[in-house]
Amino acid sequence: MRFKGGLVAVLTATAVAGCSTSVTGTAMPGLTPVDLAALKVGAYTPEPSAYDPDIDSYDDVRLIEARRMLNYLVHPFEVDSEIVTSSNLKFMSGVDSMIGEEQFPEKYRPVAQDNNLLAGVYVSGLNYDLRNRRKLIISVLRFPTDAAGKEAADQFDRITGTPERHPVPVEGYPDARASSADDITAISFVAHGPYVIVTNTGVPQPNQAGLASNIRKTLDLQIARLDQQKPIPLDDLLDLPIDPDNIMRRALPPALDYSDPFVSKSDFGYFEPSGELHFERNPIEIQRAFEESGVDLVGRRGGIVYRTRDLAAAFRLQTALTKPGKNDEAISSPPGIPDAQCLNLDANDDTRGFNELCAVVYGRYVAVVLARTPLGTRLDSALYQRAAAQYAILAKSE
Repeated sequence: MRFKGGLVAVLTATAVAGCSTSVTGTAMPGLTPVDLAALKVGAYTPEPSAYDPDIDSYDDVRLIEARRMLNYLVHPFEVDSEIVTSSNLKFMSGVDSMIGEEQFPEKYRPVAQDNNLLAGVYVSGLNYDLRNRRKLIISVLRFPTDAAGKEAADQFDRITGTPERHPVPVEGYPDARASSADDITAISFVAHGPYVIVTNTGVPQPNQAGLASNIRKTLDLQIARLDQQKPIPLDDLLDLPIDPDNIMRRALPPALDYSDPFVSKSDFGYFEPSGELHFERNPIEIQRAFEESGVDLVGRRGGIVYRTRDLAAAFRLQTALTKPGKNDEAISSPPGIPDAQCLNLDANDDTRGFNELCAVVYGRYVAVVLARTPLGTRLDSALYQRAAAQYAILAKSE
């Protein structure tokens, strides 16, 4: 298998193809003029830069597949319309990243180990009503063969089984391996080719039919999504594009001084709109905004860049991405970028740990930069510097 050395030729070609001409800072129609030379970017480099992903191990290669799988993972709100938020998104690059307090318990480790888990994704969804709690966890795990997937599903089910649990029949899926101890929560393991679809659902009161319905809806949607993609051999994952249409080159790199609010780069890469929705604070509203704005590609780096249909669509998406929640607070735009919109969030983001963001627009692109408020202050000064550098990068990428 080829690792980082095998990427040099591709990265070089990407960098050459992405070279841009100089810009004057003159605004497009509809954009307020911005003097790029006057922007305060701090230690950030206000220039597009080639994306050079870290591919140093087999886990890094498997993360490529996990990110690709996210584009096909069903959203909990698609199954249960009362579930309006999702969180605890996890990428799995093997057994160690599958097991954890917020993912799969330790008892499932031997099954994943024995059947050679390759990659996986996991997301959980909840409603807002604490007195009538509804939950839906959906995970897709990829194994090397159809036989390994079937064996893993069988073993997962056997480990889950306890004397107090009973089967939950799921219409249309006699092999769903669904069970419950109280008819308030149920878990199901279904093999589909090399994949195992795991569904964990909960309802406020005992309701076996409701649990079975949620599992059936999840399987209907998830199997249809998986059938749209073809599993790629691990040896071929490095042949996938690194930076399609220079979307990653347009995104602000992570801070060199490690001051970003996130530590992991597991979500760095490009996504289809369906995959990006799993990261969004208001996925139902943002899904509608993506459709109305024609979003077709998203690049996640230090900054997050969305490609829309045109400038007007970009402004519409910016408004949706920066819509304040109940306890969020709009904050002023960075100096010199009056079209930017910024927010201070009431709660930290689940994936990247930020509670401040700014969204800038240039052409058909919207870019979001992030920060976390330092203790004893009202704003991280790096937020505005990141926004300025990100704006300049977009302007110079044309």
